[in-house]
Amino acid sequence: MLTYELRRMSKAQVGSVVTREGVALDAAMLKVRPIVLAVRAKGDVALRKYAKIFDGFKRGPLSLSKARLRSARKRLPAELLIALETSRRRIESFHSRQGLRPFEYDDPCGVLGQRVVPLRRIGVYVPGGTADYVSSVLMACVPAKIAGVREIAVCTPGRRGQIPDSILAAADMCGVDEVHPIGGAHAIAAMAYGTESVPKVQKIVGPGGVFVTAAKMLVRNDCDIDFIAGPSEILIIADEASEPDLLAADMLAQLEHDPLARAVVVTDSRRVALETAGILKRMLATAERSSIARKASEEGAIFIIVRDISEAVDFSNLYAPEHLLIDVSAPNELLDRIENAGSVFLGRYSSVAFGDYCSGTNHILPTKGAAAMMSSLSVYDFLKIIPYQNISSGGAVKLSKVVDMLARSEGFPAHAAAALARAKKVNK
Repeated sequence: MLTYELRRMSKAQVGSVVTREGVALDAAMLKVRPIVLAVRAKGDVALRKYAKIFDGFKRGPLSLSKARLRSARKRLPAELLIALETSRRRIESFHSRQGLRPFEYDDPCGVLGQRVVPLRRIGVYVPGGTADYVSSVLMACVPAKIAGVREIAVCTPGRRGQIPDSILAAADMCGVDEVHPIGGAHAIAAMAYGTESVPKVQKIVGPGGVFVTAAKMLVRNDCDIDFIAGPSEILIIADEASEPDLLAADMLAQLEHDPLARAVVVTDSRRVALETAGILKRMLATAERSSIARKASEEGAIFIIVRDISEAVDFSNLYAPEHLLIDVSAPNELLDRIENAGSVFLGRYSSVAFGDYCSGTNHILPTKGAAAMMSSLSVYDFLKIIPYQNISSGGAVKLSKVVDMLARSEGFPAHAAAALARAKKVNK
């Protein structure tokens, strides 16, 4: 654990905290490139080869039947089924309020407007292997369906080609009937370029490990992606009234994700910082994922003491955290000052865990400072804006003069000629 006092930190120290370590992709890119190229060139043949090596896939179809998805619900415990449905409904409720508006207006030179068109087909990557990331199915598929996406292909490695019923049930609840028991770089390549069993998609979303991230980087010129995910992180703004045990609990929840995870507390109370650090240390000793969390805490559990909460907000905006928990006496008063954050949690009872699973907001978020320029996954990620215009004859006459001047100044005489040709037609 590391403790700093902001007013005594050098620019280099502040920079090292804000910059934080990311996912090293160079080595992964070298390993992933031949896999991506093989799947692109050989389709299912290469896909089966790598699915056998990396996913334990033996034989059978690379696409699960609709009947297999439908029957998964019957095999789930009732309590899990209820939790899944509650989470899905809440995610749907939040994301259904998002959307872009088509418009059209009359202009002196004609009619202009825009259409809002959903992507037709997208791919969702769901991590697997050591855990069943059922929440990732809901977080990616629900907003895509609300946007109007017609086809969603889910790829997840499962275990020896077998996908857990919870993931199949979640896909079925979201109206998804295309699931492929493959993961890793070969799944990304299959979705990006298409194979006999996995038709090409327009965009790939969803989190993944270093090889999935490297593959997404390689295919992004041919297939859109959401963003490059890094280690999980939380920044907590706390004051004297904050309860250290709750702060420590949310820190641990992030630290158990990854050895590179970050949990930062920025507070104007030295007592709160010290007590939270002590409680976190005791929690780490008995945590179920203690080896991961303890490793992460060595460099990633950070306490920064500031002069006042205003200074804490300024630091948070500089840091641009994936998750921002504002646990102060009047959290809502700070919301308007927050410029950079993936998702904001206001007040003592707003644990990040609620946003991870079922409050309704999305948990697929930008990390490593990318929240300064990017947003969480949303309905907007699955929509295209198509502008249109219908220029009138009078508008052609008027605008051709503008085009003639500007196009010739840029050295494009054919542009000027094309515009002037319309004006000549009108004046005949």
